[in-house]
Amino acid sequence: MKIRVRLILSFLGMAIVPLSVVNVFVYHKFAGSSESQATASAQASLRQIGSNVDTYMKDMESIAKVVVLNRSISDWLHQAPLEKSEETAVNLEKRYKDDLDIRHFLTAQKGSRPYIDGIHILSMNDRSHRLLVRSGTNVDLKPDLIVRQPWWPEVLQEGNASIFVAPHKADYFDYGVPVSESIDMFYPIPYPLKAKDKEWVFVHMSADLLLEEFSNGIGFSGEKIGLLDKEGQVILGSRDVLAPSSESLIISHVSSVTGWTLTASIPYDQLYRFTRQTRDVTLAITAIACLLGLALAVALSKHVLKPLQLLSHSIRHIQTGFFQSRVKVLANDEIGELSSSYNEMLNTLEALLKRVQEEEHAKKDAELKALQYQINPHFLYNTLNSVQWLAVLHGVPQIKELITSLIKLLQSSLGKKGPFQTLSEELEELRHYIAIQQYRFGSDLSVDFDVDADTAHCIVPRMILQPLVENSIFHGLEDGVGHIWIQVRREGQALMVSVMDDGVGMTPEAIESLLAKDDAFPGKFSGIGIHNVAEKIKRLFGSPYGISIMSEIGQGTKIIIHLPVKEG
Repeated sequence: MKIRVRLILSFLGMAIVPLSVVNVFVYHKFAGSSESQATASAQASLRQIGSNVDTYMKDMESIAKVVVLNRSISDWLHQAPLEKSEETAVNLEKRYKDDLDIRHFLTAQKGSRPYIDGIHILSMNDRSHRLLVRSGTNVDLKPDLIVRQPWWPEVLQEGNASIFVAPHKADYFDYGVPVSESIDMFYPIPYPLKAKDKEWVFVHMSADLLLEEFSNGIGFSGEKIGLLDKEGQVILGSRDVLAPSSESLIISHVSSVTGWTLTASIPYDQLYRFTRQTRDVTLAITAIACLLGLALAVALSKHVLKPLQLLSHSIRHIQTGFFQSRVKVLANDEIGELSSSYNEMLNTLEALLKRVQEEEHAKKDAELKALQYQINPHFLYNTLNSVQWLAVLHGVPQIKELITSLIKLLQSSLGKKGPFQTLSEELEELRHYIAIQQYRFGSDLSVDFDVDADTAHCIVPRMILQPLVENSIFHGLEDGVGHIWIQVRREGQALMVSVMDDGVGMTPEAIESLLAKDDAFPGKFSGIGIHNVAEKIKRLFGSPYGISIMSEIGQGTKIIIHLPVKEG
């Protein structure tokens, strides 16, 4: 089988088949989850509407309880009728004022809830069976029409529980109140005037408020919402909410307050519309992916082989030592990146060969110049020794000591190889250098050492302290007059070396300039500046090691070297 055919079949097997399986699996998982979520959302929305309806019903009941528990109303209900002899102007005026106060109280309760249409106190004598309005809001009520309602016997038979009358036509009011769907609540007063009399707090509310709740819906097009009584009859809302249909989902919520059932009918095509959309999108994506995968497999198989052949041909040229061979990049794909990387590798190899050749030439030139300018250290030592003994013969011991320090410093500087030495050797070289400078400046220059004993064998780069001390002498101190402190501390796995002086100090700009460029000048002993020391530490050890400088004008300067602890 040809490579092209194998590539096409492999690509189809590894890309299209798994994609199709994943899409089908995702669709089934999402479809089940979407249907469950849609049903749960509908039920939650219906429960919320039911909760809102119950809130209104409970509020009607709470109004009645407030009226019953009012002490003034209780006293007013228990007062006995006036005898003929008691019907004086004062007593009649007091009775009128009491009746007016009760009416004002009921009106205030109604005014605090705009959706309440009326509050009345009703009374019925057990013998006459005549219903009377003891008091109420400013809308006149016809009690003789209430007793004719089909639900009135249920109100009479109920004991001490609240009675909610299902929505109905309220045609028992006088002028000013339209005949509309209404909801009534009768709350029995437990302590009537006479043992066989019955009294209620009658609260009246328009059913339009509940219809507004139904109109908000539960979020599905074509839904129907209706309210059913305890017998399962629709009393408010959509009358055909219970119409038998296999194309709709019926969900219900029973009120714990009234016992009524809130029912919703949702078409399945609306409830599961997201599932159908997901199915259609999944099928479309799978079909498009299959077509694209097939087209890409054919195109890739066509373009893959030619770059591979060119790459193989170039590799054969490299095997013969011909590094100028380059592969033409035909496409911006993985093989194109491989070809580009191959070309870059050849460029790097060619540059390395050229660099090696240049370095070899430079090395030979440097060795030649080193031979030309090399001075035998022994000749320098012997010459200085002659000067030293000459100073002894002429009775000048200071010159002898100065020459001795210089000889030791030169021995340390010229006689050692490698970039590292122990801290004790570094400090020894520094002491020789300081001795030479003290001969120059005299007792005006003082240097103190504070070195932890466990740091002597720590390995440090060579010539890192002398440039710092030299900088303090020639830049920090005026005419070499001042004090220098050298402190070495070990803090865990870090070695902290500080050089501090009490000189003139530096500005932040001067510190930045000192660290940014080489400040060495020909008159210095080593010719190495602080910048070079910092670069050396950074290249040897990397972050966070290096040099930090703290200084203030007139307060001196402190330079801290941060090194890793290395022993051996």
